[in-house]
Amino acid sequence: MEAKLQQDRCTQNDYVELFAGSARSLHWLCYTLTGDSELAKKVLEASLEQSLKGADRVFRDWMVSWARRQIIKACAQILRPWMLAADHEPYLVFPRKSNALNLSHLDAVLIQPSEVLQERLLQLDSLHRLVLVLRAIEGYSRRETSLLLNIDDRLCEWIYLRAVEAIQDRHCAEEIYHMAGLRDESGCDLARAGD
Repeated sequence: MEAKLQQDRCTQNDYVELFAGSARSLHWLCYTLTGDSELAKKVLEASLEQSLKGADRVFRDWMVSWARRQIIKACAQILRPWMLAADHEPYLVFPRKSNALNLSHLDAVLIQPSEVLQERLLQLDSLHRLVLVLRAIEGYSRRETSLLLNIDDRLCEWIYLRAVEAIQDRHCAEEIYHMAGLRDESGCDLARAGD
């Protein structure tokens, strides 16, 4: 039984292969969370190093989620979202459309090509971006997200709703421009920018 359990555990080589084989998606996650390419590179290196230290304690089936969690934890340590959360009002006012948020619109945003999605997410401040990525993309619950980011549970939900609202508003505005063939302030043809 012990030999079987040991076979199911990761090795350091497994993690090296995972980080090499999934470099693009892991870098996407790092860059999206940090908003800084140099910082994303450092987080990836630190996360690989941390994963290698604990490789033999992780089951192979959990290896990918463990690596992604290491990245998220490293980003949270660097960005310190609990410091940003202190700037938010102590009396939360839920977004104007909190009861009417259309999650199918959020799904439409989330299925965009990764570069487009990343561009939209990077327009959010880091706290809203972290919460939205953890909840909507990584699949963490409100409670798990609040614990990972060391923020209040209710504040986490409020931030999530605000982030969803912001990203949906931006997506809807871009669709309207696209359908009308309009240009943005810089003169860029928005109908072609989305293609």
